[in-house]
Amino acid sequence: MPKKSKECPIEILKGKLDNMDTELKSIKENIDNIYETFEEECPDVIESEKALQRALDMYFVEELLKQKPIGDA
Repeated sequence: MPKKSKECPIEILKGKLDNMDTELKSIKENIDNIYETFEEECPDVIESEKALQRALDMYFVEELLKQKPIGDA
């Protein structure tokens, strides 16, 4: 009876690890692309920017109301 030639278990494991390494590199690249695509937004920062804009709007409206009309209009 001919003896079956089996592949060495270490070679099988090495091949699987190489495939996993390739897949992990691909996943890392995809994650890096996603991070570049999406910018993190903090709700507190957004609210503070809105509050600052409201305060500036009110300030400038008050300053405009303090000015005396110029001309005959």
